[in-house]
Amino acid sequence: MLSKRLLNFESFEVMDILALAQKFESKGKKVIHLEIGEPDFDTPKPIVDEGIKALKEGNTHYTDSRGILELREKISELYKDNYKADINPDNIIITGGSSLGLFFALSSIIDEGDEVLIQNPCYPCYKNFIRFLGAKPVFCDFTVESLEKHLTDKTKAIIINSPSNPLGEVVDKEIYEFAYENIPYIISDEIYNGLVYEGRCYSAIEFDENLEKTILVNGFSKLYAMTGWRIGYVISNDEIIDAILKLQQNIFISAPTVSQYAALKAFEKETEKEINSMIKEFDRRRKLVLKYVKDFGWEVNNPIGAYYVFPNIGKDGREFAYELLKEKYVALTPGIGFGSKGKNHIRISYANSYENIKEGLERIKEFLDK
Repeated sequence: MLSKRLLNFESFEVMDILALAQKFESKGKKVIHLEIGEPDFDTPKPIVDEGIKALKEGNTHYTDSRGILELREKISELYKDNYKADINPDNIIITGGSSLGLFFALSSIIDEGDEVLIQNPCYPCYKNFIRFLGAKPVFCDFTVESLEKHLTDKTKAIIINSPSNPLGEVVDKEIYEFAYENIPYIISDEIYNGLVYEGRCYSAIEFDENLEKTILVNGFSKLYAMTGWRIGYVISNDEIIDAILKLQQNIFISAPTVSQYAALKAFEKETEKEINSMIKEFDRRRKLVLKYVKDFGWEVNNPIGAYYVFPNIGKDGREFAYELLKEKYVALTPGIGFGSKGKNHIRISYANSYENIKEGLERIKEFLDK
């Protein structure tokens, strides 16, 4: 019999859609993928070259479980440059992707019976991780009124994802301020932090430079197109990092060595040029999607970050997504997978080429006009 903990795990809607899309592709159909949250760009060349160099130089053994010092120092410098924050490299631990970092972050503070506030809708793994640890995910709107309403003496933490998946929105300053005043721990998932096209996106580090309450989770997958390299990191206080270090030593030992050395080049000027070009292209695609979505008559928020648009289509999003895929071979993600408030929504990912996105949107238009 399987572990009872796994009974609380739900599959990802996006992976179910992808599996069906791949079946159609195996039969020769051209599927337009607007469901996957992965950059279509290749990893920038300086990063790839550094990874090859690491392999050739024999950097293929375990590292310190905290991660190589050079990379932690680079990350520290990044937060110094961007937020004027003085972070000791010892308060940074390199993980095998940000999802593992998030799981370690929750594992370091959550006990059975605790409650963790999460946005409705939000990234699906949040609720799965929380339930796996015997705690309760509490879904709420990210307004002060809603957070106040859902606070209890069992509230242990809040997960803030800004810019968010699936909304593409950034979290307001007042939400951070309320969280730091009222909630024991703030887990800040900042994996999309560099992908902002207009306005301002805060980092948790701006509200808690001493890291008393903050567990900041970030990584290289989204901004640097390094999804397959599995490289992330956690920033927090000594107590939390020491706890995560124990988990890392027992579960993962250390993040992939080659990936750590490759990531050193993420901070170089040459890489920055490629990243800025990617960001401009994402913004061009975002504007294209928003134009079509508004022409469809769908309600939509103002997604200024990440690479998602999450419109309300006025009907069951799951039924729509599967019908569209079967008839027009366009893959979208049903919104219900992100929370109950996503039932009448679909998520459109613009992490595909401009031409493919436009073709996919034209197919959706045909589907709606039939």
